[in-house]
Amino acid sequence: MPRRVINSSSSSSSPTMWSSFNPAAAGRHRRLSCLLLPAAVLVLTFTFCTRPATAAICGTSSYDPSSKICCSGSVQPWYNINTKCCGATSYDPATKICCSGSVQPWYNINTQCCGTTSYDPATKICCMGRVQPWYGFNTLCCGTTSYDSSTKTCCSGNLQPRYGINTQCCGTTSYDTSTKRCCNGVVC
Repeated sequence: MPRRVINSSSSSSSPTMWSSFNPAAAGRHRRLSCLLLPAAVLVLTFTFCTRPATAAICGTSSYDPSSKICCSGSVQPWYNINTKCCGATSYDPATKICCSGSVQPWYNINTQCCGTTSYDPATKICCMGRVQPWYGFNTLCCGTTSYDSSTKTCCSGNLQPRYGINTQCCGTTSYDTSTKRCCNGVVC
């Protein structure tokens, strides 16, 4: 319920000034002031005033929460109503993404994180925390490296040539099973 303060004098010819402040609208801190005149003119003017926001504490600093945000004890800029924190940094999620505490570019609705880096999965792939090239639908990871699985294979973390449908790994080496064998981890 708004509180109303009325300031009036005993003279009937002087205007009445009243103002209203609604504490339920905390955060907005709006005050409405009206000048009321007696007789035929009821309302002459409306004036909206912004009351200084209550200071808040962030770490060891005070700040104005209407224009700043507190991120892990650090006062940061407030961009808009969607402002978020990424570690001790603020960001606008319409243009950025938070990847493991690091603010990174937002490419499109499919943007993903790879460790502390963002990427577009239509053009890149994440291999063990590293952004790598995308070679099409045959793209796979071998450790931290991407490769085209139609031309290569991954043998115990090592990229090796692919020998068609008969390709197998023997330890860290690839071989063609139609012409060779794997003997105790060695191609023979």
